[in-house]
Parts: sequence; C-alpha cells; structure tokens
Amino acid sequence: MMGEKLTVGAIGVGAVGSILAACLAKAGAHVVAADLPHRIAQLKKNGLQVQWDKERLEYTVDVAKTIRSIAEKRPDCIFVATKAVALRKIMPDVAEAAGEDCLVISVHNGINTEDEVARYVAPRNVARMVVNYAGNIDDKGLVRVGWFNPPNFFGLLEDHEEPRLTRLIEMLNSVGLTSEFVDPVTIKMRAFLKTILNSALMPLCAVMNLTMKQAMEGAATRPLVEDLLREGLSVAGRLGYDYGEGIFEKCMGYLDKGGDHYPSMCGDLQHRVPTEIDFINGKILELGQRFDDLDLGVNRVMISMLMTEEVKVGVRKPNEFPDYLVGS
Repeated sequence: MMGEKLTVGAIGVGAVGSILAACLAKAGAHVVAADLPHRIAQLKKNGLQVQWDKERLEYTVDVAKTIRSIAEKRPDCIFVATKAVALRKIMPDVAEAAGEDCLVISVHNGINTEDEVARYVAPRNVARMVVNYAGNIDDKGLVRVGWFNPPNFFGLLEDHEEPRLTRLIEMLNSVGLTSEFVDPVTIKMRAFLKTILNSALMPLCAVMNLTMKQAMEGAATRPLVEDLLREGLSVAGRLGYDYGEGIFEKCMGYLDKGGDHYPSMCGDLQHRVPTEIDFINGKILELGQRFDDLDLGVNRVMISMLMTEEVKVGVRKPNEFPDYLVGS
C-alpha cells in the first residue's frame, strides 16, 4: 500500500540513476540505493550529489547492504538503472526485493529491456523509462548533468491504471525533470527511437575515442552518423513505428545537442567492462535481418569493430560473437 511518502529503491546510481534518484528525493521520496561497493562507499561518505546547471542537489539516502535487502524498506517501486548487460545477473535479486506487488521500472539503454525484467517480475508490475538526459560522475561521486532534452517517457508493459507510476511522474515534473506517461505501444516505439539515437553515436565514439560533438562535427564521421540513423529508422519503419515527417532531421538536431563529452560506451571500453552493444546496434541488426531488402551494412561494421574492441580488452571471448553478426 502506497503511503504518504513514496519509497523508491534505486538499483544502479551512476550518472543516470543518481539524477533520477536526486530529483525524486527533492520531490519528497524516500530513496534506498544499491550499487557496487565503490559507489556505495561514495554515497556513505558524501551522500547523493548532483550538479544541475547552477543548482546543487545533495541528499543523504538509505544504503542497502544488498539488492535483496531493499525489501526491508517495503518499496512502492524500484528503478533499475544498471547497464542492460547486468540484467540477467541481478534480476533474481531484484525480484526478491520487489516481492509480489512492487512496481519495477527498467531505466536502460536498448530494446526490450522491460521484457527481460518481466521474465522475473509479474508483467503487470513492470514499466519502462526512456531517458532523455545524460551526465557524468567524477571520482568522488559528484554527478553533473550534461544535457536534458525533455520529456522523458514512462510506460507500463501492460495497459492498466498504475497510481504509483502516475505519482512518480508528477513528482519528477514538480522538480523539473519533465516526464510523460504513454501507453504500452508508445513506450516501445519511444524506446526504439532512443535506441536508434544511441546507435548512431555510441559505437562510433567508442571505437574512434571521440566525444559526441567531435563525431557530429567531423567531416568523415558525420556521414557515418547519418547512415546509422537511416538504417535504424528503416528497421523501425518495417516494424510499424511511424515517427512522422521530418524525423531524420529531428534526430540529427537531437544528436547535435549531445555536447562535448564521451558516451558511456567509451568509458566501458576504457574501464574494461562489457558494453551494451548487443541491446543497441545488435538489436537493430538482429531485428532488421527479418527483412531481406534492408541494407544494414554500417551497423554491421560498427558492431564488428566494437565487439572486436571488447575482445581486445578482455570482456568478450573470441568465440562469443552472436549469430546475427557471423551466422550460425
């Protein structure tokens, strides 16, 4: 039963998760955080700190010893803002923390991450957030908001009334993290479009060690961004997603606002951790291969290069290339 104060479990409090958690704390939520030991140590020492333009958000949050122990706080909802590649590993613990009634929100890059959550949590209690902001986190745990192109989108996996999600969105809107509630079909469509946007810059920047601004302004790289964008939109069109006239130009305008910072995939390679390529360009290529007449060659090259970099840094085995890339 939802009380006067919303209790929110925050699993994954990197840049994206911290901004969401800080805004919910500002709006009056009780936040309980779980993350890797080094991030938990930062939260215990310095609290949750987010710099958004000239405003500094600083909050003391509950820190859970484990993901499962979040259950002790009886959360109304839990958002999961880890890397998508961690879902299969952590979801048994998330499901235990959620119990039978808690709403679990997938806050991830990529396509169909909410379906992965629903393998462990009742689909009625699963939602998806499409994030339209970004930030970076320093070695002391301070998060700086890089940009925000409102609104964010929230939607349920199944169509029904969900007062907890409605209240959460109202709270975010009250503190400026503008968000909208959409139906189950629209949230899938919005997630696919956001994935297309990620696919156009993330692997390119990671492989070439470029900031988003450098990639968008480069004479040789901007055409590659355009090609990746067109390929992703062509797959979306075949899947029945209609984003209206001028969507290519709107997407390029969105990407031009990305700023002079490195997307997360760059940091993944630098820190020798698996990237989310399988959930982003990989999903686009895998789904697009249903249609024989689509040319997805630039995505194929980018995936091949990025996954080869993963092999080089030791986070992908040489025989772990997916069938959609190399064939069965």
